[in-house]
Amino acid sequence: MTLPFSSDYLSMALVDGLRKGERTLIHRHVGNLHLPTGALVACDPFVNPDVAPFRTRLPHGTFPVVLSIEEYGNDQRVAFACLRFSANAPVAWEMMLVEHQNAATLKSGEIFGYPVDSGTGCFMDRITAKALDQTMAADSKFFETMIAEMDKTYRHTWSWLDMKFGAGNLIAFSSGLGDGVYATYSGADSTGAICMVVTDFGVVPPEGESEE
Repeated sequence: MTLPFSSDYLSMALVDGLRKGERTLIHRHVGNLHLPTGALVACDPFVNPDVAPFRTRLPHGTFPVVLSIEEYGNDQRVAFACLRFSANAPVAWEMMLVEHQNAATLKSGEIFGYPVDSGTGCFMDRITAKALDQTMAADSKFFETMIAEMDKTYRHTWSWLDMKFGAGNLIAFSSGLGDGVYATYSGADSTGAICMVVTDFGVVPPEGESEE
């Protein structure tokens, strides 16, 4: 599968303190994600929590979620959200797909990603997504509880949430510059095992693109 950018672009998410021009990427560990089934969901949890998981099945267990925060002047933005399965470095990347998506239909530079309309993305297990959807259906104002919890972690221009749901938990975070469509990628190590998953929020310009 052809990526819409160089593989070196995603590798920036691995480096704490990376400087790129006037930008600095700083890591923030925001929680450990429980994956009871290994079926990962990435979505906007406020708008569309009941979405299909990625087709790629991941390890079962509990794994750290690290945000790569871009510091640019007085501004801070979530550039990448990373779910780490091991300390190994990825040597190959693939865009993660859900059912009915076919990478062969993508034109150069196109992506499959999830839509964000609340300025928030997340990682959670498939069973957590179902529990969240049921909770929000039963309580139309439950989103206010989630917003209040995110407000507790607010830092200038971004925040995050770690909330338990049944056997799993939801880890949500501000989505870069706000609303849009964002792709998620799996990184495999030299043995072929997936060692991390990264959602790219399009904050850091890929090589060759000018900074605005």
